[in-house]
Formats: sequence, structure tokens, C-alpha cells
Amino acid sequence: MLNNKLKYSLLYIEDESFIREMVVEYLSDYFVTIHEATNGKEALEIYTDKKPDIIITDIEMPQMNGLEFSTQIRKQDSSIPIIITTAYTNTEYLLHAIELRLIKYLIKPIEEEKLKEALAICFDQLEYKNPSLFSLTKSHQYDTLNHTLTFNKSEIISLTSSQSKFLDLLIKYKNRTVSYQELENYIWLEKGMSDSALRSLVHDLRKIIDKNIIKNVSKIGYKIQLYE
Repeated sequence: MLNNKLKYSLLYIEDESFIREMVVEYLSDYFVTIHEATNGKEALEIYTDKKPDIIITDIEMPQMNGLEFSTQIRKQDSSIPIIITTAYTNTEYLLHAIELRLIKYLIKPIEEEKLKEALAICFDQLEYKNPSLFSLTKSHQYDTLNHTLTFNKSEIISLTSSQSKFLDLLIKYKNRTVSYQELENYIWLEKGMSDSALRSLVHDLRKIIDKNIIKNVSKIGYKIQLYE
């Protein structure tokens, strides 16, 4: 929600001066204070001193790249919203970004609408303290922002698009049963949901995570049992 924009401070890291000046000018409409840095090492010093609310950092930078910088930040702060920007669609970078529970991975040149969407998520997370990481079992965690399942905080478990959507929906409505109709509309809207497809999806997820995590409510739908 961008109506809360001027309540927060930003740390923006970009080594190319032209891009940095242009983006800072655009972002000045959304933040009360913007701190600028040209590399990860400088940014760490600013972070320690200023404690910004949100971070936007490029990946490809001298001295310390954006992912190395974000790794250092996550050791100190597990929840500060971080947006990564890059000129390359590098799979290794993307996987690392997911592990770091970043808000968005934006490809340059950055589209204004995608940046606004990422900022809105950041402001919403700060305003309402919405968690994005949920414990499904003692060992399994699911990140609803990056749609990623991890095991023991070190291994990424591959999920299909349907499996991710199923978990997203059940976690979103974790305090109630999600109906069969809601599942069909969200996961199988175009081709329709068959009973066998739904049973197969649930069976596979129970094997991946735990058989007790997903509860069937007879003739209604499914409910998730989060780990506490």
C-alpha cells in the first residue's frame, strides 16, 4: 500500500551513477529518507549506522556484490524487506535470492509497475508485520513470497506450480477450510479440476512434507495444520 510511503527510509545500492541518480529521483516520492551506496561494503556501513526500513540493491557491484551484502544483512535482520535488481536472468542468482527470502528479483531495465508492486509488498509487510515464512513441520518452512519450500533451512525442495498454489491458498486462509471450488478456481481454472488430480496433488505433498500437515474436511475441502 503506497499511501504509507513517506513513513519509511530506504537504502539504495547501485554502482552506476546515472542509474542511481535516476532511480533515486523516482523513489524520492516514496520515502522520507534515501541513503545511497555504490557497493556492498559501503552499504553495510550505512546500514549499521542508519538502520533503514527497506533495501534495494543491485547484484553486480565491486568489492561486495548484492547477494553477498544481502547475506550479511540477513545474519543481522531476518525480516527487513530487500529487493534485488540485476541485468541478468542468472538461475544461480535467483536461487540464492530465494534462499535469502527477498521480496522481489527485478530484471533491468526495471519496469515501473513491477517496482511499484515490489514497494507495495514492502510497505504492506512493514505496516502490518505480515509474515512470509511459515513453519509447516519442525524441519520444513514455506516462503509465500517466493513460493519456496525448504528443509532444515538449507535445502530447497522443488515443487510444481500446482503444489505451490495449493500451499499458497491453504496458508493464506490458514484459519479456515479452503473449499474444493476455491481450489479449482485458483489452480485449475482453465482446464477444470478432477478428483484424481486433486487427490494426487495432496498425496504427493503429504509425501514431501508430512502426512498430517494437510487435513481433509469431508465434502468441504482442505485445511492446513501449521507447526507451532
